[in-house]
Amino acid sequence: MEETMLSPVFSDALNFLALGLGVVLLFAVAYLWSSNSHKAAELERIQSDIKRMKKTLSKLEEKVNQIREPKVVSEVPPVEPFGLDFSEPLSMSITPLKAQDPWLNFIDDYNKLAADMKNPGQLMKCEKFVRNNKLRILTYGGALTFRPAIDVKDSSYWAFKCELDEYAIVPNPMKPCDEEFHDFGGLKEIFALNYQDGVYRKYFVKLPAIFNLNANEGWELKNPGVANLERK
Repeated sequence: MEETMLSPVFSDALNFLALGLGVVLLFAVAYLWSSNSHKAAELERIQSDIKRMKKTLSKLEEKVNQIREPKVVSEVPPVEPFGLDFSEPLSMSITPLKAQDPWLNFIDDYNKLAADMKNPGQLMKCEKFVRNNKLRILTYGGALTFRPAIDVKDSSYWAFKCELDEYAIVPNPMKPCDEEFHDFGGLKEIFALNYQDGVYRKYFVKLPAIFNLNANEGWELKNPGVANLERK
C-alpha cells in the first residue's frame, strides 16, 4: 500500500491546532491552580477565626465559673429605718407633743376683731364676741386685781376661761391705750408693750396674760402677756 501523504498546508494546520489546544490547556491548568489556591487561603482564614472564637468562648466560660451563684434569702432581716434604734421601748425615744394651749383659737379671733375696730358697729361686734366666747368683762382694781364691769363698753379687760381656775386676759379692743390706761390702768404691769407716748388705737396680742382666779385670794398673775400697739 502506498503511504498516505499529507499536504504541507494540512500539516501546518494540524500543528497550529495542537499548539492552540496546548495553550488553552495551559490557561485552564493555571486557572484551576489559582482558584484552588484562593479557596485554600479562604479556608485557612476561616479555620483561624474558628480557633480564635473557641479561645474566646473558653475564657468566657472560665469567668462565668468564677462568678458565685446568688444566695437565695428565704426571710429578709428587719431593717430599722433611718438608723433608729428600736432595742429600747418606743416611748423612751420619742418626746410626746406638747398639748395645744386652749386659748390659741380665742386669740386668733380676738386679733381679727381688734383689727376691725376702725369700722362702724364695733360695739355690737364686741358684745357678740363676748357672748359667744362666754367672757368675763372686767375693770382694773389696782395691784393686779380686777373687778366685774357693768357692760362691755365700760370694761377694760376681757377674761377667757381656759381650764379650772385659769384665765387668758386681753385688753378691751374698743379702749385706746393712752398714757392713763398704760400707767394707771394696769397695762404696763400685765403686758409687755411697745408703748412710748400718745394714743394707740389698735391691739395685736401675741400672748395673753394668764391669771389664776382663787376663791380666797382673788386674781393671781401667772404669766404676763405680750402685745403690740399701733396708732391707727
